[in-house]
Order: sequence, then C-alpha cells, then structure tokens
Amino acid sequence: MTHNMRALLFLGAAVTVLTGCESAEAKRERNAVAARARVATESARAFEAVAVPLSAVWNDAQLVKRLVDAGLAPQRRDSVKALVWMGAPVLAYRLGVSTIDVYVYRDSVARKAVVAALDPSTFAPRGTPSPWGVGHDLIENNNLIAVVVGGTDRQRERIATALAAGAGAP
Repeated sequence: MTHNMRALLFLGAAVTVLTGCESAEAKRERNAVAARARVATESARAFEAVAVPLSAVWNDAQLVKRLVDAGLAPQRRDSVKALVWMGAPVLAYRLGVSTIDVYVYRDSVARKAVVAALDPSTFAPRGTPSPWGVGHDLIENNNLIAVVVGGTDRQRERIATALAAGAGAP
C-alpha cells in the first residue's frame, strides 16, 4: 500500500469518526439550520410569485405563495416521485409535521377526469391501497389536487383554507 493510499484511508476514517461523534445538540442545530435554509428558499420563491400575473390556474409559484401567505413554512421534498395514475408531476412539501403532495393539471377538466377514475375512500385506483395511508385530507381547487397527510387539525385547516381561496384570488 502506498503512502498516499494510507493517508487517504486515515483521512476517511478520521472523517467518519468525527461525524459519528457529533453531539445530539450539534446535530439538531445543523438540521435546524438546514430547515431554515429550505424555508427561506421557498419564501423567496413566494416573493417572486408576486411578479407573476394572477391567473385562475394553479402553478408552483402560486402554490408556494398561498402557503407562505397562510403563515406556513413550506420545505420542498425533492425526493418524492409522482404516482403514475395521478397523471401529473408532483410538488411535494413538508409543512411542520404534515406533508402535502400537490398535482397541478392543465385545467379542471383534466383534474376531474383523474379524480373520477379513483376510489374515493383510498384516492388510489380501485383495489389498490392508499399510498397516503389512513388519515389524509384531499383538497381540490380548479386544476389542483392536494393530499395532506399528518399534522394537527388546525394545521390541516390552515392548508385547506389557503388552497381553497384559489390561485388567482388576491
């Protein structure tokens, strides 16, 4: 083994030991800083949405603006994959202890066609278990479907109120 390889192995072991020895408080602080950065990013996007002309049709910018205006702190969840049967890309966010998966369609007719094909109790194709589990709320508004999972009753109510106002409302 060459000197460089030994040095590299030693450095790798040292990094592993140091990150593994991080205190619980330091880890909480690191996670809090990361969460604040994600919230700040979405808040900046909400501010940019003000420049976008209002429309009755939902888009990502208007969604984030509504959530921020409602006093919620959305944090994007980029790792969430869209469900094939929903027929649209997913916009996924964490809002405190709840999550929200939002599907935006070209218009309300496309949204209604998707909803009509799903089992109303599971919000999945008939015979398929719900990917959201028990206790999810469904919000439909024009070309938007939002599935809220978890959180408090108050938080789910705030999300529903924010989205029920519509995309183009002041």
